[in-house]
Amino acid sequence: MCQRHYKRWKKYGDPLAGQKFREVVPPPVEPRFWNKVDKSGDCWNWTAGMFPDGYGSFRYNGTMTGSHRVSYEFEHGPIPAGMQVDHICRNRRCVRPEHLRLVTHEQNRQNHSGPMRTNKTSGIRGVSWYPRTNRWVVHVRYRTVGYFLDLAEAEAAAIAERNRVYTHNDLDRSA
Repeated sequence: MCQRHYKRWKKYGDPLAGQKFREVVPPPVEPRFWNKVDKSGDCWNWTAGMFPDGYGSFRYNGTMTGSHRVSYEFEHGPIPAGMQVDHICRNRRCVRPEHLRLVTHEQNRQNHSGPMRTNKTSGIRGVSWYPRTNRWVVHVRYRTVGYFLDLAEAEAAAIAERNRVYTHNDLDRSA
């Protein structure tokens, strides 16, 4: 016991005697959340804490949660098990509900822009240099589409194949 509680115990027989208890009421969650959002642009950017991967972080229901997930739940209700929240705008800091959609893990992987981090040769998603044939090789969904002499042809083939096999590759469909 600390000195204050010891004295109360010694004097009154109860270490909590004479205390005035105040019920601590936490502030409402939604105003606390939206105070951390910059709504000045098309995307509503999260301005508070961030996870290392660039997504906003917010304490919600006792755990640190992605701010985009909290925004989605405010607008649409709980996120079903196995589903993810995808940024249609590709801005990880955006929490605008109109820019968020519910997707599966596979659908979320389809909505990428740019090459994989391991692709150091072409700078185009799904296209890499294959030195054995001295040509550009196109891979989509772990399948080789073909080999091309021209980089533009290889890129067109990669886009066409992604449009054929993927449902959520918005960047390719808008081009």
